[in-house]
Amino acid sequence: MFADQWDGHKKVVHLMEEPGCTEDFSSFLRFLYCNHVILHPQNTLPILVLADKYNVPSLKKVCQDYAIHRILPHLSLKELYTEWFSYATRAYHPPIIRACISSIGHQFETVIGEEWQLEWESADAEQIEHILRHNSLIVSNEFVVWKAVLRWLNSPSHPERREPITVAKLMNNLLPLIRFPFMSGEELAEVEEGEMPETARSLHLPFVNLAYKYQAQPLARRAQAVEFSGCQFLVRLYSDVRWTARIILSRHDLDSRTRPEISSSFMTRASAIQNDGWKWSLKIIGSNYGGDETKRVILVAEEIDQARSVEYLFTICDESKVLRSVAGRKNFTKSRDSTELSLKHKGVELPFHEVIRDASLFVDANDLHIQLMLKPIE
Repeated sequence: MFADQWDGHKKVVHLMEEPGCTEDFSSFLRFLYCNHVILHPQNTLPILVLADKYNVPSLKKVCQDYAIHRILPHLSLKELYTEWFSYATRAYHPPIIRACISSIGHQFETVIGEEWQLEWESADAEQIEHILRHNSLIVSNEFVVWKAVLRWLNSPSHPERREPITVAKLMNNLLPLIRFPFMSGEELAEVEEGEMPETARSLHLPFVNLAYKYQAQPLARRAQAVEFSGCQFLVRLYSDVRWTARIILSRHDLDSRTRPEISSSFMTRASAIQNDGWKWSLKIIGSNYGGDETKRVILVAEEIDQARSVEYLFTICDESKVLRSVAGRKNFTKSRDSTELSLKHKGVELPFHEVIRDASLFVDANDLHIQLMLKPIE
């Protein structure tokens, strides 16, 4: 209708629709004329395609909401990835993209596994970028993520990705999303010597060098450095036992009036040599007095069997950057197994109840994102 060859004198207009949309065109028209549509799992995506094509924002919203709450939670990973996630990234539907990635993140190692090789290597750059931005990917470690990106980049079916101009653009978008600082020294050395295309051989080196610098700094220095506040310094939900942990508290948890204490447990390594687990708890404790909003944040070393001196870095972040960090050190013993964490900025303490209040800049999409990093003091 909007092409140059459009003839306004024609009495009959032939609309060409995608094969999967023709059956549901009558439902689309019913919404236009009657503001009424009946959605079900089979027709929601075709109707959304039509709403996009003819730019009907209200119908887009209806389809998005229905898909997020009624369809996506019940789909297989394959259907969600190849149909809904694929279309949502092409048409750019952020709410659907976020919902899809949340499910993909829980099964990320399946998506990058051998059985999914074709689907993974066929993904477009925007899809890879959306996935890598997600901090809640459940994955063994960041080196696994890097190897998956290399497989995608080096796919024999897509040589165009390795052309000089293209690979530079791809790497400029993807490299800042790789969490190099949370790789081991051995893994970083392998990244330096890895299978990067010849056309992109040196593009990753500044990120690797920054990771080395980050690891060489004491935690107190990391808390103060602005250069350590970008996306690459955000911890994912790694399943390997590490010195780091990521904790997400919902607004419902933070506003709970029935529980004076919120507790979240996590495991870290117990020493720099062995991978034995050490259990910790992060507790948010409210006041026993009515009307008192004061909340305290306590880090507890569980089941400690001997005195251990530990440096800690307590960080509040959102989905893209570090917002506030505080570092400290504590000698944990059986009798003194906890320490209170406080957020200070330029000598001024920020009360925790201010951090979690309504409209707080520290609460991202109704969730509080916390990451903890521990380092034994030898």
